Amino acid sequence: METTAHLPWDIILVILCRLPVKDLLRFRCVSKSWCSLIGGSDFINLHLKHSPESTFQIGFAFGGNTDICWASLNDLNSFVRLTCPIDIGTGLSVQGSINGLLAIMNHSFDMAIWNPFIRRYISLPMSHHFLPFHEFEILLTGFGHDPVTDDYKLVMLIEFNELFTRSSHREVKLYSLNAKKWKKIDDSPKHITYGPPNHGDLFGALFGNALHWLAESKHDNSDLILVFDLVTETFRHFPLPENKCHCVKLVNLGDSLCAVILINTPPRVEVWGVKEYGVNESWVLLFSVPPTKPTPPCNYTLPIAYLKNSDEVLLHDSEKLFVYDIKRKEFNKRAVGPGLPEIRDALVCVKSLVGLGFGESTCNGKERGGNVKGGKKHTAKQRDDFLSKGFKLRL
Repeated sequence: METTAHLPWDIILVILCRLPVKDLLRFRCVSKSWCSLIGGSDFINLHLKHSPESTFQIGFAFGGNTDICWASLNDLNSFVRLTCPIDIGTGLSVQGSINGLLAIMNHSFDMAIWNPFIRRYISLPMSHHFLPFHEFEILLTGFGHDPVTDDYKLVMLIEFNELFTRSSHREVKLYSLNAKKWKKIDDSPKHITYGPPNHGDLFGALFGNALHWLAESKHDNSDLILVFDLVTETFRHFPLPENKCHCVKLVNLGDSLCAVILINTPPRVEVWGVKEYGVNESWVLLFSVPPTKPTPPCNYTLPIAYLKNSDEVLLHDSEKLFVYDIKRKEFNKRAVGPGLPEIRDALVCVKSLVGLGFGESTCNGKERGGNVKGGKKHTAKQRDDFLSKGFKLRL
């Protein structure tokens, strides 16, 4: 006689929080209680802490105007093309990546926060950014997580130009995923010059609970790092490594805030990490990378992520991906991403269930729920009994 296994609920929870995202999406059909559990914020955060997928990084490559691809950092030759939830049109930019979510925007300023692994997204309204008779330019932007309120926040520094008087002013806007609306941040950075083309990347590097951009002091033209704290929603700044005037990018590499420096003689890229956050004297040289093409014009590469316990680093040069062996001080000769289009940008992400409650999906067709017309009607109790019998569980 077949018996039904009795598993304590806490044991089931321990098992579920370590399962892959793909399996958990299927297991929502086991019962209403499982669906409610897996879609709840407590379980999503628990899965984010314990699932191997949530700590294993995924590489994203953005090629040309139409291709978005991803691959496991353990298998860079198996890229999968994705369907973007917004019209890519003439181009797409990514404001940031955190806990499986990507903040994306196209050249028409359509914006969304998207989890590509569960194919869920939420569109962001842009109406609050526009002022009558004004042009605007986004100078800085970044995306991160506030652990105190468990909120995901998108930050933008925008310059508005009045069309008739040509006067201009700047505002800091913040979108809260919890509140699902934009608000103005009064603490705008003063006496600081920031934004491309002279001061690096407009996309903030997320480290800890803060976003970081390259900037310059208006007082003495010294280079510095502008910081926006996602918890307190305030700005501050601290200095860059001394005598490093060609810093082109800030990155989070191996959970460390790093500055990418271009050196002309001999040509190379230096990556400096900060041991004690905010202390200028704690910057140390982590490694340097020669250009992929030694003859002028030199072809410099920028770091994306460590591979193999920091022995190798994945880099890109706005066209291709490269793997550099830090110990041997040489490029790995194996091909990376064969068949990919020209790569314009790349970043890392993790697989998670964050965003499961988003109301919009990139799945083909409408999501179906309830009973299908013309089919046999099943009650929730019948469905739960059938599924629990198959899983040998008492629900």
